[in-house]
Amino acid sequence: MTWIRSRSNYACVVLFVWAFAPGLRRIVDWRTSFSSISLISVLPLVALAPAAYLLLLGNGSGRYLDRRLIYAAWLWLGGFLYAYAVGLAAGNYVSATYAFVGFTIPLAFALWLAASDEPASLVYRRIAATMLGLATALAAYAFYQFAAPPPWDLAWMQRTKLVSIGIPAPFLFRPFSTLNAPGPFADFLIVAILLNLPRLRGANALRFAQLALCLGALGITLVRADWLALLVGTAAYVVLSPGKARNLTVVAVLAIVAGLFIANAPALLGSSRAGLDLQRRLDTLSDLQSDTSYRERQRYFGDALTTAVDQPTGEGLGVIGTAAKLGNAGSTVDFDNGFIARFTEMGYFGTACYLATLVTTLTLAFRRWRALSQAGLRDDAGVAAACVAIQLAFFLLDVSSDHHEQLGGLFYWLSLALIYGRGGAPALETVASSRRSAAFSS
Repeated sequence: MTWIRSRSNYACVVLFVWAFAPGLRRIVDWRTSFSSISLISVLPLVALAPAAYLLLLGNGSGRYLDRRLIYAAWLWLGGFLYAYAVGLAAGNYVSATYAFVGFTIPLAFALWLAASDEPASLVYRRIAATMLGLATALAAYAFYQFAAPPPWDLAWMQRTKLVSIGIPAPFLFRPFSTLNAPGPFADFLIVAILLNLPRLRGANALRFAQLALCLGALGITLVRADWLALLVGTAAYVVLSPGKARNLTVVAVLAIVAGLFIANAPALLGSSRAGLDLQRRLDTLSDLQSDTSYRERQRYFGDALTTAVDQPTGEGLGVIGTAAKLGNAGSTVDFDNGFIARFTEMGYFGTACYLATLVTTLTLAFRRWRALSQAGLRDDAGVAAACVAIQLAFFLLDVSSDHHEQLGGLFYWLSLALIYGRGGAPALETVASSRRSAAFSS
């Protein structure tokens, strides 16, 4: 497949497909007829397939990948191959296969991108700029959707019975933009924000305004888990990034903008009800026991965890999430805790592999940041700090739901590919060589 000449450009196309395919499906369903299963829904996964094929074929130059990244990939695959086998043994052939692909094909895509010989700085700039551009478009549409929801979005909410996100009427629901729920939309926004923090060093009013718009859109999603994940991720970035004083100032200004938005939400959103909902959501952060959704999630540490503990082998892939629609359940099975969801499906062995991978990749990201910092590569170290922030944010987000499959999995592995890419190795090797030469000459 020689038509994929620039891997970073193709990665930007992939991100575009993931951002807009759900919205396209809603329009098609509105114009034709609604179906709980649509071929358009698998377009994003299909977009990843050529890269996975090339990697498996050997044309993806997988031999150039960092050894530590390969170890993490095998650890991940080991856990999910086991859970896939259990799912097949339980008779969930289609649903287990769909779930397995959702967890593993983003990994294959990221490895293919990491094997590219394009300069790491170029790959980062293209992907970060694309993410910010897409997030800006999604945020702008979310505000429009919130105030005057288009008929295809209203029809989608009515047909899917998405009662958890509100009433299908202006200002009475949590916007999801062109994605299929407020959660994935919020995930998209926080990745775009964190990934672009290193690009705020220059005085760029447009870029700053784009991030402010994304922050505002994140606010009206009312997804508290992503609010907290962004807060933790931003704090990690400020602590790790070079130029801490300047970055702290930039973050403080963004925080002030967010505060002004919250304080003036009723006037800015054009609805006193919307402003009140936002304020109530914020208030629950200081009094979680009064929040219904928090209490509902607490039960996962009771009955659901006990059930998972009693099944050491796990139930196998395909019994939780969207994949369950293709299995015996016949409908989506929501699970508001990603760690317990993995324990339920993957059992003791699979979950051990899963958790070990999360810890390994977070450690790898941190070590790459430290190596770049010690080498004096400030710009690259800033990018690595942002990737550490994304890794940490997604680790924490698993407390609310699965965040390492499909779109979340793409973001998770992409953050590693950006700093462990083949194109970034020469810079570190050059610095190391210079130091060895200096030590030898002295």
